[in-house]
Amino acid sequence: MSGTPGYSLRNRLVWLLTSAVAAIWMLSALVVYQRAHDEADALFDAQLTQVADTLLAIVAGGEVEHFVEELHEHHRPDSVPIAFEVWRRKHGQMQRLVTSSRHGGFESAVTPGFSEHLYQGARWRFYMALDEDAEYQVVVGQAHASREGLARGIGLSLLIPALLALPLMALAVWWGVGRSLRPVNTLARQVGALDAQALVSLDESPTLPNEVAPLRTALNALIRRVTEAFENERRFTADAAHELRTPLAALKIQAQVAQRTQTAESRQHALTQVVAGVDRMTHLVEQLLTLARVDPAHHGNTPSPLDPAGAVATVCAELQPQAERHAQSLIVEAAEGCSIAVTEAWLQIALRNLLDNAMRYAGEGARIEVRLVRSGPACTLTVADNGPGVAPDLRTQLSARFVRGETEGEGCGLGLSIVARIATLSHATFELGDGLPRADGGHGLAATLRFSAAKSAEAPPG
Repeated sequence: MSGTPGYSLRNRLVWLLTSAVAAIWMLSALVVYQRAHDEADALFDAQLTQVADTLLAIVAGGEVEHFVEELHEHHRPDSVPIAFEVWRRKHGQMQRLVTSSRHGGFESAVTPGFSEHLYQGARWRFYMALDEDAEYQVVVGQAHASREGLARGIGLSLLIPALLALPLMALAVWWGVGRSLRPVNTLARQVGALDAQALVSLDESPTLPNEVAPLRTALNALIRRVTEAFENERRFTADAAHELRTPLAALKIQAQVAQRTQTAESRQHALTQVVAGVDRMTHLVEQLLTLARVDPAHHGNTPSPLDPAGAVATVCAELQPQAERHAQSLIVEAAEGCSIAVTEAWLQIALRNLLDNAMRYAGEGARIEVRLVRSGPACTLTVADNGPGVAPDLRTQLSARFVRGETEGEGCGLGLSIVARIATLSHATFELGDGLPRADGGHGLAATLRFSAAKSAEAPPG
């Protein structure tokens, strides 16, 4: 099944940046165009006023004909056209004295000052000026199309360079974005070149942007965790293969002895050894399965606060018959009222392994004490015996996988490793120390789990 189609971050950034810049540029050009149009209107209105006042002064001086001739001679085709006409009041009637070239007279009645009317099917802006005696009247007009053409020319002079520069700008953005994303591409190539069978951390010497550097740091942390997990699994697999190979070889030898022996007594002894070997392998497989159950990948949400007294009593009751078979005395003291954050099933597994370890190695007739001591909502769980004990310099090694003490036994070296794993996942501490005193002056072994109080727990009064 195909996944969601991907997209190019580089292309998206180029498109967004180019579009944003182009839109801002177009908006700026529109504002400049509007501003230029307003400025042009003000300038052309001032020009109309100036032309009207000048004509009024000329006609008052009697030189209007000469002015018209000069105006026609100096008229430029590319100038903004202005039409005008001059009137004079004579005998109470207004008479047209002169009009501008290519102009046959305005059709609409124009009022003094600025006004706008339709003239020859187009919109014009007019200005009328009168002399002090109201004898002369000057009307000056200009088509709005002329003004619009000038403003449009200004707008195009701004827009055309922008349109021409837009592809260059897009190319510059494309280059800049690509250069900025180069560290991401380099990091992707480094990750792609990693060998799954021999993971190594990414080179941290190159300087990366602040947005990319945390990604490299997180990847290196992940690589270290995966490498450590792979190494642990490889070591675990090698150790498990070794531990299984030894009892299998012993089973084969005992089975061959049972086949070749001539007496019933020898055959029975060999078969008894076969059964013992099968029991040892069964115990080993059960411990391996238990270890898999407490793998961090199967660790769910934070467990609810638990009073461990009930779980301690249940496990001790289950293992009491095993202690009786070895003539061992099992003493249990479990204070109630604790509130710790641990999964009940994990707590039972840890205690069961501690008790099984003590029963296996403490010896016949040993004394084993299980004490749950409350300290506010927190508590300490201790399993102590008066067996042979373990030398202090060897205690730190016992929580490793497939490591046994100096005493002989049928264990597989996984019990304390499982307890250590559960302690780590439950944010508890696990330590080994001196156990109960022996008659010869020595001490047995004590295994202690210290659980912190659950966050939601409160110390009971008193």
